[in-house]
Amino acid sequence: MDLGLAGKTVAIMGSTGGIGTALVNLLAQERARLVLIGGQSERLKSLAARPTSAGILVDAVTGDFRRDSDRRACTSALLDLAQLDGFVFLPAELRTDTFPDARPSEIRETFDVNLFAAIELAQAALSRASSTASFVFASSVDAHRHPRHTSSASYDSSKRALESVAESIAVEAGSRGIRSNCIIPGLIRTPMTEDLFSTQFQLERDQFLASVPLGRAGTATEVATLIVFLLSPASSYLTGACIPVDGGFLSQGL
Repeated sequence: MDLGLAGKTVAIMGSTGGIGTALVNLLAQERARLVLIGGQSERLKSLAARPTSAGILVDAVTGDFRRDSDRRACTSALLDLAQLDGFVFLPAELRTDTFPDARPSEIRETFDVNLFAAIELAQAALSRASSTASFVFASSVDAHRHPRHTSSASYDSSKRALESVAESIAVEAGSRGIRSNCIIPGLIRTPMTEDLFSTQFQLERDQFLASVPLGRAGTATEVATLIVFLLSPASSYLTGACIPVDGGFLSQGL
């Protein structure tokens, strides 16, 4: 199925993560032009060098969003583009902290990666956005329904704020034809969550999956497929939405 992304320029923040890598592969199959930004330099080099079907690599930039210098370099890379048709923000700084015990410095670092980097880069992207551009941000089910067996106060709150950013862009940029949506992944098996799939965390994993109607974790490709749809003209009347991709976890209520 041709989703109309051939020749479109899409910038992927967090392209070296599990979901990001799956997204790169799918967009390459759609013959999109790719700008890859990721925090793992060696992984980024490998990804950029990999044959990617008919996909065209426009640029590859290492970006550790905890560093001001890296954020500036990534912002410059976006501003160097003549036009941008898609912007995807996937990075996540995940900490296990309770609200009373969270250190201010750690909260700031989490927000730097999960929220402020998204704002800074999205502002640059908007200045290059085409009249049909689509923005996609990745939140988390933790921002809505906190699993009782984990604590991640700074992560949860930063992701909830990111949803508001996505909605603000949808409202303010809609008159230009620009769309903005947010996805809300549940438990997705990626390198970041791999520890949860060890024997050590089997009890916690089983407790979580007991609240998932589909009874299993999701895959990076399942999430990436939704993102591709949101980037494509197939979702041309969809904006300002926060869409769970969580096996039904949030449907169980608070």
